[in-house]
Amino acid sequence: MKDSPAKLEGLVRSLNLIPYLHSHRTATPMEIARDLGYSHTEVMRDLTRLSMSGVGSGPGELIDLVADWTGITVIDDQGLNKPLRLTPTEANALLLTLESLETMPGLVDQAAVVSAAAKLRTAVTGHGVDDSTPQEAPAGPITVLTDAIGRSLQLELTYYSASSGRTSTRTVSPAALFHRDGETYLRAYEAGATEPKNFRLDRIRHAALVSAPSEAPAGAGAIDSSDPFGFADRSRAALEIRREATWLADYWEIELDLDAGPGEWVPASMPYGSDDWLVRFCLSQGDRVRLVEPAELARNVVARAQSALDALS
Repeated sequence: MKDSPAKLEGLVRSLNLIPYLHSHRTATPMEIARDLGYSHTEVMRDLTRLSMSGVGSGPGELIDLVADWTGITVIDDQGLNKPLRLTPTEANALLLTLESLETMPGLVDQAAVVSAAAKLRTAVTGHGVDDSTPQEAPAGPITVLTDAIGRSLQLELTYYSASSGRTSTRTVSPAALFHRDGETYLRAYEAGATEPKNFRLDRIRHAALVSAPSEAPAGAGAIDSSDPFGFADRSRAALEIRREATWLADYWEIELDLDAGPGEWVPASMPYGSDDWLVRFCLSQGDRVRLVEPAELARNVVARAQSALDALS
């Protein structure tokens, strides 16, 4: 039978008392409750659970302690007084994760990750062949972006917009870097804007610090990992996608209604940030996408497409 989350949480809370008790040998249950934010009844319950925990159920296999309201004495902690020793498999799995973080710019303290990975490589030497030491990549704009965020300074960006096909230079106040679907983005505010824009790192052609303080609002660096682009609160457009072009859903936040039937067009919906962006998106897809709602924007798409055709004739 699977243990309930509450039971597992209680066990973890109990085991966490061991390092605390080693560092606070004279602490009473009341002091533990105050320091850890529990009630004294919860602390005594956790200590009772701890006394019935161990590597087995036989003599010498349980954690041994004496607890009352005046203090706690740990007699046998079953080896929980020293760091956990990783097996070669566990160490290599952790090293693989660290090496993937080394290639993910702007999300972590790069120096700490590199240092931890180097120490782990040294520890596992002899258990395998080290053929994955990453090469140092050119600094590129990421160093400037990180510096601007850390020092709360504005940035001058030269940025290529894939939707408009133009490269422009703009001054922004950076808020945060985040990672989504294999790409790194800069969240920043343009002068006077109340809503942020997201700039894809590989489309930033150049970045330079500006000696003006950042105007990003307080708390702007908080990123919702489940919805980093804020699509949940945005308007949604009703579309029809040609069936052989449903692969578009792999590249944009498009929800397909595949249960609608076997017709040539598949009903779909997608969030959008601005009317102009939605119109440009639909025009760029040619006959793969038809905009249904908002109706006014759908008429705009038709009018602009017809205007382009008239210009060619």
